[in-house]
Amino acid sequence: MKPIYIKIVLLVCVLFTTNLSLKADHIVGSDITYTCGDTVGVYNIIFNFYRDCNGCYVLGQSPRCGTTENCASSLTAPTSLKVSCISGAAPSSVGNISLTRTGIVDITPTCKNDKSRCEQPCNGSFPFGIEKHTFEGIIDLRSSLNSGCCDFEISALLYVRSADITTGQQQQTFYTSCEINACQAPCNSSPTLTNDPVAILCCNQPYSFNNGAIDLTDRDSISYSFAKAYRNQGSECTYGGTRTYLDPIATYYPGSLSWPYCNPNASPPIGTCLDPLTGDIIFTPVNCSEVAVVVIQMIEWRKDTAGIYKIIGTTRRDMQFIVMSCPDNNPPVINGPYSYNVCEGAQLCFNVTATDAVFTPPPPASPPAPDSVKLTWNGGIPGGSFSIINPSALIQAGQFCWTPGAGTASDLPYSFTVTARDDACPLNAVSVRSFRVRVKHRAEAARLRDTLPCGVYAVESDPIDGFRG
Repeated sequence: MKPIYIKIVLLVCVLFTTNLSLKADHIVGSDITYTCGDTVGVYNIIFNFYRDCNGCYVLGQSPRCGTTENCASSLTAPTSLKVSCISGAAPSSVGNISLTRTGIVDITPTCKNDKSRCEQPCNGSFPFGIEKHTFEGIIDLRSSLNSGCCDFEISALLYVRSADITTGQQQQTFYTSCEINACQAPCNSSPTLTNDPVAILCCNQPYSFNNGAIDLTDRDSISYSFAKAYRNQGSECTYGGTRTYLDPIATYYPGSLSWPYCNPNASPPIGTCLDPLTGDIIFTPVNCSEVAVVVIQMIEWRKDTAGIYKIIGTTRRDMQFIVMSCPDNNPPVINGPYSYNVCEGAQLCFNVTATDAVFTPPPPASPPAPDSVKLTWNGGIPGGSFSIINPSALIQAGQFCWTPGAGTASDLPYSFTVTARDDACPLNAVSVRSFRVRVKHRAEAARLRDTLPCGVYAVESDPIDGFRG
């Protein structure tokens, strides 16, 4: 009976996996962030899960456009997160975080006359839709901290990545995580990602985006890089063809140029550019049927008592990018400069403008009507303001103003992002750029005067700490 039993178990496993595969093709990305609670060692966790609306609906949603299948399994929908201690040679389990869904929103940037696949009733013509599901939970790490663990990983393992992916990760399990160093930085909060991902791209049209990572609580330094996609803890996803995690999507390269060259200021942008200081992502996708996995990693740094920067946390956004052929359009361009300086107590005001060139088709076709462009910001600098100069303008311009108060001077710049969105159909073109403001100390000094013989005076000036000139 034993061989028969084994065959039955294997058959059940195959049927279960096949059933999941048939209805679980809905995961297009996620990110995990955390904030320190009122008690050191207790963290509030936010898990954003991005659903392909052509896939199954999850956890009690009403049936959606793409399917009537309900992904109710914990393998296909995020009901909990795993917590591991990663301080030792091998990860060890700490426990699980129970999650409660607190929001669902359609983030597909379609124009007002085109419904995404997430909307009801299902009478829209646009073939895609991305839905953001927000889940929240609480984890208490005090017991593990008292046992000597300092480094923690919070992770999700879901089934599976989309079968439509063309860069090698199709039908692989989806694993994502964030990391906390709770000893190096007790009660630290991760950066908040203030901009929803723009996951549907127009082929041969420049793409510029910024996740809008801000750390209003601790003002830590953040660096940005491409990162590997994972299918399990410590197990990387495979990449197909010439794609790698550092070169994850096919982008424009003229002539003999190739990766890793990039020029974000070219027209159109050349290569796949990620600014490690600002997080700006700029490229021109050229494979009109590509579906790619792109992971952006944000590492949080803080100086220790010796003044040396140490890693205190890691946040990842794992996203699936869908490249599609769109009607000819030029996306809006947010103009620079993108960096400014101001002294404490002084007011800084500058305008943020955008351009949106009308696409000129070859004759005898006539050019379309010009697009309208609306600007918004992510509120990344508390106390600052961003106002639209003329709300009725075809292409809006904004004005940012801020008077940094005493104690705001810092070697780390303050930052915010501006989003420009046109009214192209069926898919709005969206551009996001970051702006940085460095606050300097005022030119202040303590002056000492000493009277010397014969009417001579000695004067000494001692600048305040942190003054750089």
